[in-house]
Amino acid sequence: MKTIERTEYLNRIKNLKDTPDIKVITGIRRSGKSILMQEYIQYLKDNFNNINVIFIDFMDLSFEHLKEYHALHAYVEKRYVEGKSNYLFIDEVQMCPNFELAVNSLYSKRKYDIYITGSNAFLLSADLATLFTGRYIEIHVYPFSFKEYCNYYDNNHDIEKLFEDYTIKGGLAGSYAYNTEKDRKDYIKEVYETIVTRDLAYDGKMVRV
Repeated sequence: MKTIERTEYLNRIKNLKDTPDIKVITGIRRSGKSILMQEYIQYLKDNFNNINVIFIDFMDLSFEHLKEYHALHAYVEKRYVEGKSNYLFIDEVQMCPNFELAVNSLYSKRKYDIYITGSNAFLLSADLATLFTGRYIEIHVYPFSFKEYCNYYDNNHDIEKLFEDYTIKGGLAGSYAYNTEKDRKDYIKEVYETIVTRDLAYDGKMVRV
């Protein structure tokens, strides 16, 4: 599937580089948080030499053993490199119970520039204020805007037609990979139902999974 650089978000993260706060990238499922993080990591690798990137993706079974906060903390500390700028990235951080204990401990050492992603259901603003009191800044990622939609299709000539298509397809770029309207709708429906049933409500109660 085609990807585009989400310049507005990427530039914001670039401007936050080496600031002391924990950078928290939030947004609904499939809004592009993980891709944005990967783009920023690539930017660092392409433009800076004396850096050490520590990356953990909790959707990858290779990191399954780190879903315990002591193990997560120890893994990061073991990979710290003295004399370099150390950047820590944790994707889908909520999959590690009590992750905030590890992240806050690493933050307190003042030797990592920390970036994490998590979906809205797990990292609501009120929760962030509790988890990282005075220690974080939030970058909220939304699905594609109409401007980004035009950029994705590389066609700004027939704006009215593009806007008509955008009102039907929406901003979830994952749906653009499908060739039929039915498949696109099924994809969007699946994302919606996952957000409602897993992120917002289960048996009539607000939960986190």
